[in-house]
Amino acid sequence: MLGLVAATTLALPATANAASAGCSAFMSSAVSGGYQATLNCHGIGLSFINGLGTTLTDAGTEARALAQIALTGGDTCSAFTHTTVPGGYRVTLTCVHTGLVSGVGTTLTDASRAARASI
Repeated sequence: MLGLVAATTLALPATANAASAGCSAFMSSAVSGGYQATLNCHGIGLSFINGLGTTLTDAGTEARALAQIALTGGDTCSAFTHTTVPGGYRVTLTCVHTGLVSGVGTTLTDASRAARASI
């Protein structure tokens, strides 16, 4: 199932490249255990940032949180894989500088938040 995430734009005027930096909703899809939301981004290390969550709202929130980290000068990361593990999920992010980071949680949202906290 493909759909659109509610229109969202992120931009930080305080950044040096504020005129060209920002993200907007691109697409969403159902995945095992929840949803993936994808943002189309400009002026940061990746063109697309994926977020995973138990609900579509959570997936969008996770994608925006990852974009916000990049827009404020942190590492640029995107959801890369997710798998089921005993008791829940493991989410792995791929990051421009950090490489792969993972987190686990009872729900897909919990695992995504745990992975993001590892950046």
